Amino acid sequence: MKQVGILLFLGSTFLTFGQIRLASHPLELKKAKEYHQIINTSDRQNDNVFVFATDKEKTTILKYSPFLFFKDSMVTKRPDIGYKLMAGYSFGQDENPTVYWADSNFKNIVAVHYDLVAKKTTTNFLQLPLQRETVLHTFNENNNFYILTKKITTEALVLYIFKDGKKTQYLLDFSGFEFVNRKKETINLSTILAVLPLEKIETRAYNPLFKATSKSKFYVRENDILFTFDHNINETQLFQLDFKTLQLVERSIPQFSLKRLNGLSNSYYHENKIYQVAANDEELHFGCKDFETDAVIKEFSVTKNDTITFKNSPLYAQVMNQRPKEIKTTAKFLKQLSATDLGVTVYKTNKNLFLTIGGDVEVEQFSPGFTPNLGDFLSNSYFIPVNVYFESVLDKKGNHIPSKPEPLAVDFMNQFYYENPQATLQSTFKHKKYYISGYYDTKLKQFVMQKFYDGF
Repeated sequence: MKQVGILLFLGSTFLTFGQIRLASHPLELKKAKEYHQIINTSDRQNDNVFVFATDKEKTTILKYSPFLFFKDSMVTKRPDIGYKLMAGYSFGQDENPTVYWADSNFKNIVAVHYDLVAKKTTTNFLQLPLQRETVLHTFNENNNFYILTKKITTEALVLYIFKDGKKTQYLLDFSGFEFVNRKKETINLSTILAVLPLEKIETRAYNPLFKATSKSKFYVRENDILFTFDHNINETQLFQLDFKTLQLVERSIPQFSLKRLNGLSNSYYHENKIYQVAANDEELHFGCKDFETDAVIKEFSVTKNDTITFKNSPLYAQVMNQRPKEIKTTAKFLKQLSATDLGVTVYKTNKNLFLTIGGDVEVEQFSPGFTPNLGDFLSNSYFIPVNVYFESVLDKKGNHIPSKPEPLAVDFMNQFYYENPQATLQSTFKHKKYYISGYYDTKLKQFVMQKFYDGF
């Protein structure tokens, strides 16, 4: 699990290996910082790179070629300040963007199409019936803007898709499906999401461990959306929504079993494989399976008396962003791991697969001189995140590769922004085989794009 806390001890020379300055453009955002916002992204169909920047008065659109040569720009008056949030975007066949501005509740949305050739805008006002829905996620994928909501009174999700300034919506009805917990008791989707909130996993970029430890996840692919639920230690329950048929299809993949029934489990989908992990304070099982057939491709098992042979780092415990401390034995690691939310995250580098297996938990701390049983009403306590983990490198077939993990682009980005506080309003996306991270330089009054890549 790559974290800024590790990198801060490595020195500034380490940074120069992983980033390249790509482009800059003069940009002055006027006062009222709460209205400042920047989105840096690409048109997935044509690979053109766009920048959407706004303050309280105007919106600036910048367009770059796939190789980051400046192509065009446009400056217009921004929509009414009631639409405070620049929520998302879509791209049409004309290679021009549509930006979706929303009010604080997402009930009212204005879609503004920016024609960079004619230097004109077209506006369309939209409304969402959110009186009986709760917004779970807003996101961009496949050149579309999406809003995912949960029906308050029924067992259903609603997916709103925005493209070309228009809105379509689909009801995802889960009422006909059975959810069972580890005690074999029947529960419903509302109960699961109330305790285990749904987390969106990026399919093209690095996901930190704290996102992967969520037991309710969804993945947006080219032709469908995949929902995974790991509330039951015995299986991973999956639902696929096909964009063409609009059918919600259920299936389950059995988990790796533990000798002792109690324990933790979770899963992670990556490139047509499902990675599963199960653990308690005595053993850990991990492996990957073919997503279509459930066939086991590779499996690793270890007990508290064994050495974990498929790790590429020490066993770590890390408090917040402090330097991680090594855990000396597998038994101590499993004991600490069993008190966390378990998970695994998988990331494809240029050469191999980089995995982090571990868990996170929030530990309550008390201020000096505070006595919990006497002064609870004073609220002098706080929670700090603690991570327990190790890193592993596998090839595409799931075989362990005993090499030292190389630094990731996210490492370099974390260090760069830590050392450059004038770089604000960061916006990052995966472009080709590297990352572009754009930011507003408050000192130079420029928008700058940097290239970050994995490894040295």
